[in-house]
Amino acid sequence: MKLLNGATLRTLQFGSIVLATSALVACGGGSSSGSSPGATVSGTAAVGAALANASITLTCKNGSGSATANSNGAYSATFAFDGPCTITATGGSTTIHSLAAGAGTYNVTPLTELLLEYLAGQLGTTVSGLLAGITSNATYQNALSNSTVIANAQAAVVQLIKTRYGITLSSSSFLTVSFTPGQAGADADLDTLLTAGAITANGQPAASLTAAATAAGAAAPISGGGNGSGATGGTGGTGGTGTTTQ
Repeated sequence: MKLLNGATLRTLQFGSIVLATSALVACGGGSSSGSSPGATVSGTAAVGAALANASITLTCKNGSGSATANSNGAYSATFAFDGPCTITATGGSTTIHSLAAGAGTYNVTPLTELLLEYLAGQLGTTVSGLLAGITSNATYQNALSNSTVIANAQAAVVQLIKTRYGITLSSSSFLTVSFTPGQAGADADLDTLLTAGAITANGQPAASLTAAATAAGAAAPISGGGNGSGATGGTGGTGGTGTTTQ
């Protein structure tokens, strides 16, 4: 058998290393200078009727994303982010807000606007303050990513509506429950609230209801900067029961 000389052997060895490295990267084992794969936030934007073709903007602790809702108000945004995030949906003259603690289903409705009003009251700020501070204020970030805080705030909004309007919502997890406009359940709740005057014609919570939500939140301030100390109650509210795609 003919022996390979040293130079030829080194050339073959180098070629083998290059091939092995290329195969490793192709299989996902190598590093990449690009961004890491993103997560998905999805849900439904509705004010009774679907917020059709609404512009959806997500601003997170780190990262931001956007989407356009379909004719049923369903949206889905996949992007690299570190939650929590605030969500703004704009359709025509209507702009409403919500939050996402992480990946999952998060709706944008007048009820989620009230939820933010309540949380803002708890944190001694306003909804505008929450929106502006989500990228830098650790207290806001802790509160909006805390499952117990969010669940308790949803329960408080549900109770507030029952007390003021005598309406019992079909789900206390209105932030994350999957629904389709025009069907029973969460969408029917919005229709009922619209008829009762709890939601105005432009899709906003009634001013008196908004003020009551803020006051109720202020009467139950979050201790420990929203990191869960002193927070008791439900454990849900950070993830969806399903996803809604465009």
